[in-house]
Amino acid sequence: MYDKVILPTDGSKNAMRGVKEGLEMAKTLGVKAVGVYVVNVSEYKGLHHTSIKESAKSGMKSTGHEILDEVEEIADEMGVDFEKKILEGKPYQQISAVANDTDIVYICSHGLSGFTKLFMGSTTERVIKESEATVAVVKGKYTVTEEKG
Repeated sequence: MYDKVILPTDGSKNAMRGVKEGLEMAKTLGVKAVGVYVVNVSEYKGLHHTSIKESAKSGMKSTGHEILDEVEEIADEMGVDFEKKILEGKPYQQISAVANDTDIVYICSHGLSGFTKLFMGSTTERVIKESEATVAVVKGKYTVTEEKG
């Protein structure tokens, strides 16, 4: 049915809901799960000094490794084959590029920037529109004070 389950995450509690449901699906189907963390280049685009930009990018990549390490631990406990991808760019574009038409993306309706749209996060909405893959939207809770974890 599907070759891989794509699990985008920003480390938020809501995003981890999608990750956990996606890992369950990967286990049920007996397919690989691919954890995706995107370093959003627009977050440091306005910084003027190259060294500051590189430091910011390095920090975001480090955060991504920590988050995907946590997902990998969960996948290992569940017996799910897991691959990590840390990418740079606009999250919706990178998530959509990773997933092809034989994959399924498990994404939560809201992540860290959930407050920007009341009904659905902008990244989730754009992944639905851009991706060739099937997209399963896991309902998250809308919060203004979302924290990682």
